[in-house]
Order: sequence, then structure tokens, then C-alpha cells
Amino acid sequence: MDEKIGAYKSPGKIHGFDFIFEGEIRFGPTYYKLKLDGELIKDRVFGFEFKWHPESKYLALQEWLTTDYQKGPITALTIVDLKTRKFAKISKAEKGFIKPLKFQNELIIFEKEYLASGKTVEYEINYEQIKNWEKE
Repeated sequence: MDEKIGAYKSPGKIHGFDFIFEGEIRFGPTYYKLKLDGELIKDRVFGFEFKWHPESKYLALQEWLTTDYQKGPITALTIVDLKTRKFAKISKAEKGFIKPLKFQNELIIFEKEYLASGKTVEYEINYEQIKNWEKE
């Protein structure tokens, strides 16, 4: 049986998701499947980092692009448009973890953490200018 990890509601309580335990990296963090508004997102896994847009328009997630211990971590900042149900990968961290920090005005602010070098760098992207939206 899948182990559900909490039920996370958006600020307006309009949307919600559950993390479902999928596995863990050797000596590393766990990763999860995602059930968004009751619908399982297929063929994708996510880390535990996420941020809701304050008006429940978007959900920012740490998507794992590989769970291969030798290749990774490779993570992406993935944004979900909760109205259209489209996804956009807007930044990638090779050998690092992306963590969404906050939505501020039209920006998503996030950091990339590289454990090997101990380096953490903060970035911001205007989410209204995202063009690479795609269906799940």
C-alpha cells in the first residue's frame, strides 16, 4: 500500500495535494509521487520542497529528473498552473537541489543548493513570462 504523506491545501483551500512515498536515494532524501486534486501525476517524482502561490494560482515543486545515485541529484523547479493543469520546468540544478522559496509579485524566488561544494545560490524568474507550458 502506498504511504500518503500529509494533505497539503492551497491558501484558498481550493486545491490540495498529497505526497505518496515512492523511494529514497542511498544516503539521501526521499522522493514522492504526487496526487494533485485527487489525480495522480504520472511518470514524475518530486522532492518534499514546495510553495503555493498566495492566491492559489500556481504550485511550485522540486521535481526530480533522475533517481540514479551516480547521475544525480538532478532536480528542476517545476511550476503547475492550477487553472489549466499545465506544467513548466523553469530551471534545473545538475548535482544539486532546487528549493522554491516564495512567490512575490510576479516572481518565483528559489534557490539552488549544491551539496558537494556547499554552495547555495538564490534566483528569481518572472512566472508571467513562462512559455514552455505543457500538459502533464
